[in-house]
Amino acid sequence: MIDPTRLNLNDLPKKLCDGAIGAYGKEFFSFVLTSGNSLDSFASTPQMMKSIAIWMGGQVEGYEKQFGEIDMTPPQIQSPIQITDLK
Repeated sequence: MIDPTRLNLNDLPKKLCDGAIGAYGKEFFSFVLTSGNSLDSFASTPQMMKSIAIWMGGQVEGYEKQFGEIDMTPPQIQSPIQITDLK
């Protein structure tokens, strides 16, 4: 098992997570984190998923205390293909 007290997060390789999808059943949660065309799939017990959710909520709360509320307005991204491009 990894010892979290000896872990330096700055030394680990990182992917930019740009999305997440998932589902749940009585016994487990399953979810996928996306990074471009890359997918990383996970399964977790309900207890571990709740622990992750509590931890993530605390991280967001700390971030917003330091940097202000996160703007959740969807970005207005124009598709590179427009209806006028189709003939």
